[in-house]
Amino acid sequence: MNMNTSNAKPTHILVGLYFLMMLSFLAGFVLLSEWEGNIIRRSTSSSLQLKEGVVKMEDNHLIRDSPLRGSPDTPLPLAWLMSFPNSGTSYTITMVKKVTGRNTASNYGKESRGEDGMGVNVFAQNGTTAAGPPFWIDPTSRTLSHPTKGYILTKTHCGSRCNNCSVSKYVENHALFLQHCLEGRYNIKDHDGQLTEKLGSYDKALVKRAVHLIRDPFDNVVSRFHLHYKNLVKKNRADQIAAYPRTREGFRRFCIDEGRRYYSDEKQSKFYKDVFDSVKDVPCHADFYRYIQWHNLAFATTWDLNVPTIIVHYENYTDNFIETKDALLAFLGQDGIYDAPEFVTGKTYRDYYTADEIDAVSVLFSKLALEKTWHNTKHYFV
Repeated sequence: MNMNTSNAKPTHILVGLYFLMMLSFLAGFVLLSEWEGNIIRRSTSSSLQLKEGVVKMEDNHLIRDSPLRGSPDTPLPLAWLMSFPNSGTSYTITMVKKVTGRNTASNYGKESRGEDGMGVNVFAQNGTTAAGPPFWIDPTSRTLSHPTKGYILTKTHCGSRCNNCSVSKYVENHALFLQHCLEGRYNIKDHDGQLTEKLGSYDKALVKRAVHLIRDPFDNVVSRFHLHYKNLVKKNRADQIAAYPRTREGFRRFCIDEGRRYYSDEKQSKFYKDVFDSVKDVPCHADFYRYIQWHNLAFATTWDLNVPTIIVHYENYTDNFIETKDALLAFLGQDGIYDAPEFVTGKTYRDYYTADEIDAVSVLFSKLALEKTWHNTKHYFV
């Protein structure tokens, strides 16, 4: 676990960062320069690390400061829960709610259902007619109350995360990624009472902290397939359920078909120029590309916003649960009152890949990952 508590950045460095991002994007490599990685690394003036079961605070002034308290005129700020999908988002949200008795929020209206069936905006309670994100996840809960201090944990998956899609759908620059971090879809009722979907967003100034979730990339990619399978079941897609069962064989068959579908697209793409030949036979290799790019952009975004960020590795819920929970609650300025829900362990799927395929993915990381991304994922390749 790591917490970045950097402060102000020189303007010329920030301008240089944007220049490098756009240059990398146009050249076919999103956020890949070592120099840019060094800039991000130099911004880390203090950290909270969880190693060998011990929480180590190098500078904990942010943990000790007085928790912010909200009022109708000054609503609490947001703490993003940033995650590449299937990285432990649901458990983290559930755990924080259960332990604190306080509600959490989401960018996505479908996860909020008020008494009228519509999503409830976090700031609408302040006498405004606010609509759009963020939304309370359980607005009608009788057991949860709104946070009165600290930060409101708010789920966002940002961008660059589509599944089973073409290169043009997921390659993004920093500005577009940030835009996606701030937005979400929701439904409203028109004059005839019919539901209409809208896309809304909020001001980045509302975001004052971030929780960055990271999961073993192999487990993460397979779990995304499991979510795809779950959606097939919901939609009763019997033919695809039979073709892609929720097994190692079903996963690999799904990945083979996806690879064939986008083979020409990837081979001709400048973004895959230096990596395509080494990963083209790795099952669901595009998801590893998306994983790396997502974390690169997430680190760049929190650096750009200059917000303190705590990094939570999924496996710490198994290896160091108490320390992880307590550090997260302290970071959010929330009190732990109740028992935490059980964390189900054993969701590992490394055996879905061969040793050669794992090595190929390691090479992909070495070529595409920022230093910050590599520092937080390299232990998955040891």
